[in-house]
Amino acid sequence: MSTAKNISVIGGDTRQIYTALYLSEKKYNVSVFGFEHSTKVKELKQSSSLQEAMKNEIIILPLPVTKNKKVLNTAFAKNNILLEDIIKLTTESHKIFLGMAQKNILREFQGKGAVCEDYFEKEEFTLKNALLTSEGILSVLLEKIPSTIFGMNIAITGYGRIAEYTAQKLKQLGAEVSIFARNPVALTKAENSGLKAHRLSDLIYYANTFDCIINTVPALIISDDIIKHTKTDVFLVETASAPYGIDFIAAENSGRALHKAFSLPGKTAPKTAGIIIAQTIEQLLKEV
Repeated sequence: MSTAKNISVIGGDTRQIYTALYLSEKKYNVSVFGFEHSTKVKELKQSSSLQEAMKNEIIILPLPVTKNKKVLNTAFAKNNILLEDIIKLTTESHKIFLGMAQKNILREFQGKGAVCEDYFEKEEFTLKNALLTSEGILSVLLEKIPSTIFGMNIAITGYGRIAEYTAQKLKQLGAEVSIFARNPVALTKAENSGLKAHRLSDLIYYANTFDCIINTVPALIISDDIIKHTKTDVFLVETASAPYGIDFIAAENSGRALHKAFSLPGKTAPKTAGIIIAQTIEQLLKEV
């Protein structure tokens, strides 16, 4: 097995390309696999096969690592890369870094004796990624909504890091921001930050007052009943992962504008997002 300075970046989107470029600039020996349709990796060594890529000790996989639990999440690969094939080639000498992995996937890698870490779970990564996501949400609103954010009445469901950062940015631009959450501690934090705060169950009573509703909760909470109570020209923004928080079919049937803002850092700030992944992995390497 190769030295700890040898890294394979396998699959992913533009973020993983910038991860590879950053680590290469930091004097790691980086090779990539699964980027056949990208021109941005020309200056990097490209592995000719998955077997060759897996000869390196450090393996970096995408964020999210998979969308269907079987195939690696890739945006530029010529062919599908199966997770089971990567697991079969994994040995106890490997250090595997991946993002948003299901527990059973982590267990399968660990069952091969490998070190396996989910970089998405690291607190420093989560904070930085949330900030980038909030900037991405803001860019979506500026691009898609034909009016100023100043004076707009906006609801945000949930009050995690992404919601918190997004609310503060919108408030600074002069929007009226209301938080809807189940957790009373979250509601108190929102109030202490100068935001309006309501129980999530009360959203249906306020729905017709908002110009925009942004969901950050990965559970269906903006149902058909709530959507029917919204303004006909409301702008709905989904930022959560599956199973999502907005009833997409209900939104479509009612003619409400809906934007699915998935993987925002990868779309709006891929270079910074990729560097954050690389820096988090560098720190994890020191720890493991």
